[in-house]
Amino acid sequence: MDGAKIQQVLKLVEAGKLDEAARLLAPMVGKKRLVRGGRATPELEEIDEVKEWLRTVVADPDATDARFLVERTYYKLRSQLPPPERSARKPGKT
Repeated sequence: MDGAKIQQVLKLVEAGKLDEAARLLAPMVGKKRLVRGGRATPELEEIDEVKEWLRTVVADPDATDARFLVERTYYKLRSQLPPPERSARKPGKT
């Protein structure tokens, strides 16, 4: 795990920039990405939990559970975001 990148993600989460944090984590997560509908406002306890996971990975990026925590963080962040707008589809796609 890239400790510096995880530190950036933590700062984004602390600043409330969940979408940017999820985008930064995306390349670190396996190809199977679940997309679930998000909620309008994230629960404070869930964001605190995400911050704790990120702090754990920053403290020891080579830990055996680091990848699991990063993937868990990614999916938790994605679940907190509103679903993508239909109008945001790529041109030519219906």
